[in-house]
Amino acid sequence: MNEGCPTEGGWSRRRLLASFFWAAQALVTALIATPVLGYLLAPLFRRQPPVDVRLVEVDALPLDRPERVEFVVRRRDGWVIEGGRRAAWVVRRADGIRVFDPRCTHLGCAYHWDAASSHFVCPCHSGVYDADGRVVSGPPPRPLDTYPVRVEAGVLYVTPNARRTA
Repeated sequence: MNEGCPTEGGWSRRRLLASFFWAAQALVTALIATPVLGYLLAPLFRRQPPVDVRLVEVDALPLDRPERVEFVVRRRDGWVIEGGRRAAWVVRRADGIRVFDPRCTHLGCAYHWDAASSHFVCPCHSGVYDADGRVVSGPPPRPLDTYPVRVEAGVLYVTPNARRTA
């Protein structure tokens, strides 16, 4: 009897066994590859929770005068952990503390505190903000963005990855 000859249904025994072999091979490969790929690719899709960063002791901040404070933020991107220096403007008032993102809301330029006029001034397009972050003049579309803050044991903590727009 010839094994390559088709049977009555059109399939030979050799072709049927080969099909079962390759189907089993594909199933085993899929069962092994799925968890391995999930393990390798999961860090790319995992969102990191916002992390509080120690900024400064509250007593070191001047009252009613903005202070530029630099800090280090560690960020995980997939498998790589990067550290970078960032800055924020801190305004301590009698009723609380506000921490502003250091970029203008118009085009993202860095602004500075002008003590003579008591305003934040953006040199790119002459955007002007008051000490509470409200727009005084210029093209900025909204007040300065702020960071969530908390004070614990006299130390100011900020969450720089959770910027809030006004």
